[in-house]
Amino acid sequence: MSTSGTHEADGCHVRFSAAEVKAHESEIQLKYSDDRIDVHLGFLQINRHYEIQLKIQDDLSEEIKSDPLQNLHLRMKSYTFTEDAGPGHNILLEFHAHKEKLVQEYITIQGCDDQNKELFLVLHARVLGKGKGTPALRNGIKRIKVEEDEDSDTASDWQGFD
Repeated sequence: MSTSGTHEADGCHVRFSAAEVKAHESEIQLKYSDDRIDVHLGFLQINRHYEIQLKIQDDLSEEIKSDPLQNLHLRMKSYTFTEDAGPGHNILLEFHAHKEKLVQEYITIQGCDDQNKELFLVLHARVLGKGKGTPALRNGIKRIKVEEDEDSDTASDWQGFD
């Protein structure tokens, strides 16, 4: 039994093509619903700052804004209006992976022409702790800063015994 071309369901198993699996692993996943976009980033590493480049479809005005104080760990750095594949924006975000495990960070984007129109971006990431490996970053994600671990010897100002 074939559904939508590339994945098949036979009995209780669903099989996806290698191309679909590869695209899912290497691309940022966007899931749209009403006035919310869930952004699935995959695996990131703790104490790292990342730039995240997104292309979203929206019906906000050309000029948009977000409150930089809404979220300490996520902020919109820049944007450009685009009409490729429908109206929307190319957005550049900065995200700080500040804690281990599953992290969800929210940011609200508003159109400057109509303050009542807003869009909620919800970023989802699985943040790996120290010594848990180095993740392969998805397309559109770039590490820009590594924070020093507060528990490491290099972060300590203690000189030791004389």
